[in-house]
Amino acid sequence: MSCQDFQGKSYDCKGDSADLYSFIRRCNSVKVQAGWWVLYERNNFSGYQYIIGPGEYTGYGQWMGFNDCVRSCKIIRNVSLQKTQHRKTHLIHSTTKHTSFAIFSVTDNMNSLREKWSCQVMSCKVLQGSWVFYEHPNFTGRQYLLEKGEYGSPFLTRQTSDLK
Repeated sequence: MSCQDFQGKSYDCKGDSADLYSFIRRCNSVKVQAGWWVLYERNNFSGYQYIIGPGEYTGYGQWMGFNDCVRSCKIIRNVSLQKTQHRKTHLIHSTTKHTSFAIFSVTDNMNSLREKWSCQVMSCKVLQGSWVFYEHPNFTGRQYLLEKGEYGSPFLTRQTSDLK
């Protein structure tokens, strides 16, 4: 992690770091040599999340960052990029606020949840792998990493639109 176009002070991160502020004040460029990572806007793994994989990112806009503030980072441990290794999640939504519920299983990327449903997702249970939910269709907007576990309101009521 370093200044724009890899200029200025840099920090070599080899694992989860809850507080990067003592090492680097601003982060404009990142080089990922291996694995997938989550960059967090605030310390202790909070704030906006930015998911990045192997490659060079010369400016924060390349990882869809809102600013140059990166205060913590974490390696994603359950990454599956091959079709032979399955990921699975269940999304639960209600048809109206006070009536029935439906469960939808997802095993592959979706550009837009609204293409399948016109209603709001109420909760999610990740059964296998890691998933990234995006705020808007076509994998844009805020990113949310979901690993194995159960997630409900208020997380999913932020109108997540698609997942990868």
